[in-house]
Amino acid sequence: MRTSRNYKNGLKEVNTKGDNMDTKFSVALHMLVYISETDKVVSSELLAKSVNTNSSHIRKIIALLKKGGLIESQQGKTGITLAKEPKDITLSDVYQIIYPDKYLVNIHEGANKECPVGNNIENLLQPVFNEAQEAFYKKLASKTLEQLIKELYIIGEK
Repeated sequence: MRTSRNYKNGLKEVNTKGDNMDTKFSVALHMLVYISETDKVVSSELLAKSVNTNSSHIRKIIALLKKGGLIESQQGKTGITLAKEPKDITLSDVYQIIYPDKYLVNIHEGANKECPVGNNIENLLQPVFNEAQEAFYKKLASKTLEQLIKELYIIGEK
């Protein structure tokens, strides 16, 4: 468990270690960028090698992305391909396919209604949490897979 906090410009830095975090979203983005940019026939094994995980984990994410209409897969020559152009896939699209019913921050249940704080905590926090989630989705909707790919090549040149 991490006890220190790393702050940069007054904001907590993003956790890149995956500690206690579900990483399906970043894995899905990794996979989509790889599918878009490779000249190889893409398989779950090839994706697993790039992500450095097992192919059964990759197949679960493939199923979600396929069901969500972002990828297509055929046995044989074509392998896994994008079903849409990278410019037509937003990060919000991907996030909502991976987590269709996920709330970023949840309010604990069972607060003591006889306590003035417990009785009002949900009404106090829910607007703040809703606003944060709205801003998060808006930011994701503003970025496309095509933009990520362009940024990847810029970072790769450094």
